[in-house]
Amino acid sequence: MTPAYLNALGGRAAACRRYCQVRLELDVGAHAGLAYWQGQQHWVEVTVREAYTAEYNTIRPQLVANTGGGVSLRTLLNVATAMAGAADFKTGRNSRLAIATLVERTGLGERTIQRARETLKLLRVATEVLRGRLRRRGERFGSHRFQDKGRGWASVWALHPRKPVDKTRIVVAGSIEMAPHPRRGQFCIPSSRREVVNTKRSVDKRAASRRKESKADVEKTEAIRKGLLLASKWLSNPRTPVWARRHTPRGWAPALAEPAMHGWTAADLNDTIDAWGKATRMAPDPKHPIAYIRWLMKQQDLAFAPHVLAQIAADQERTERERQSAAFKAERARYATSAPEDSPGRQAARFAARRATDMARQRKANTSARENAAQPVWITHLQDGGEQ
Repeated sequence: MTPAYLNALGGRAAACRRYCQVRLELDVGAHAGLAYWQGQQHWVEVTVREAYTAEYNTIRPQLVANTGGGVSLRTLLNVATAMAGAADFKTGRNSRLAIATLVERTGLGERTIQRARETLKLLRVATEVLRGRLRRRGERFGSHRFQDKGRGWASVWALHPRKPVDKTRIVVAGSIEMAPHPRRGQFCIPSSRREVVNTKRSVDKRAASRRKESKADVEKTEAIRKGLLLASKWLSNPRTPVWARRHTPRGWAPALAEPAMHGWTAADLNDTIDAWGKATRMAPDPKHPIAYIRWLMKQQDLAFAPHVLAQIAADQERTERERQSAAFKAERARYATSAPEDSPGRQAARFAARRATDMARQRKANTSARENAAQPVWITHLQDGGEQ
């Protein structure tokens, strides 16, 4: 490095912090299912602020149970600004700041920093993709060779837009269970208590919608939302191929909207891809993944997903086992009640069985006698004088 470049970086210490430190490399699928942010300022001032306003009252009980206290909006934005300043400019990933560094940059306490980071996770706007830890003995020696005097690695965070909420219906024992979701929408600011009390009618019914959406538009929006949710789950599945992660969940949402409307899951998509690979004896590596999935879905009967077919086969097998068991019990009952215990037929059968047993025993005894008679017999006489 030239002296001018060192001065531009802020000195030798700053250059060493940038080029001499040893970092932990993440796995290939560490950021699976996490979308890129729209910029540092947008993430702090729009994403985090609106998520806090809409959902803080909902997540506060869990936050207090996990960390022992709450956090204010001003403190949260202060911590979010410091974390966003250390993230990648384009993606919002690889934000590696230790708690001590955040304390130094924000002037807040350690426990406050921990509560703020836990709040970001509960608001679904940040994900801790790699938890920090201390270095082992061999790792310390390796870092020392690069003049890295750090004693551990900080956690790696990915800053992203809010993850979609799972609103799919799950039927358990005949009742429908639904995931929790914001009551008044994603970006709604709750009205003041005084305004609600002094209003005779509901606040939600005071103004009409500015835009009239048709039924087709509503269905299309719902399909895209379900496709986005399916894409997020699919990209976070370990079985998902690597080539599928070239696109974000928003890019996959239109292609997976129709399968999602028919109840397809991430496991169904992976099973379909594996089945196609076994049938063609080729490992799929498409140049255009979205076009390939669209073509593959057209070859399938979307009304019968793989897990639905497996459930149908299991139900048919269980029904067949129950039918065979019922037929066996009916046949057994028929024979059991065909005749009384002291009937002539049962007495004759018992007599024939005893006679067959006696004859078999007599034949066995005769055969043993003949075999013993045919074998030579060695007799050893013991006398007083010894053995002869």
